[in-house]
Amino acid sequence: MLYFSETHWTLPDMNAISDEFDRTCNQDDYEEKVAVLVRSAYKRVLRDSNQEYEKWWAAVRLLSKQDHYILVMIRKAALRPRGDQIKLLGTGIAIAALFISLVFLTIYLEGRYGVDFGRYIPSRSTREFLWWATLVSLTIIYFLLRWFLGERRVDNFLAKSLAGLGRILNRSK
Repeated sequence: MLYFSETHWTLPDMNAISDEFDRTCNQDDYEEKVAVLVRSAYKRVLRDSNQEYEKWWAAVRLLSKQDHYILVMIRKAALRPRGDQIKLLGTGIAIAALFISLVFLTIYLEGRYGVDFGRYIPSRSTREFLWWATLVSLTIIYFLLRWFLGERRVDNFLAKSLAGLGRILNRSK
């Protein structure tokens, strides 16, 4: 079944094999089991040399040009390239540093130049609209991330982030 393709070369009699597969196997269970195998193989390749790692991604890129059924399981495995977590961490730290810098900048400007930022705070109805717009935007971003990056990856990241935030908040009490 891994060779199954509707538009590219495949094994002979693949339609008969596909029909039998649909009758006898649970497709979701099969895809999950193969995705686990793909993740295990990928973890092994990560520990191997860079040459093996590059061969792996070259094979995935080659398969991506076609529509073989194995691509479904590769996508379901939610593989991340080397360094992806470090890039994500670096981006998060940069964003946090930007916000902290903005806070210190406002404190500095208030103290040094007497800038009264209270004059620039919007009205209550405007703040309520901004909160509503922010929540809607975050919801849309969440669902787009789930669609592009995969449900499991986004939900796991969100669960870990919320757990870390909970630990931080508990320490501050």
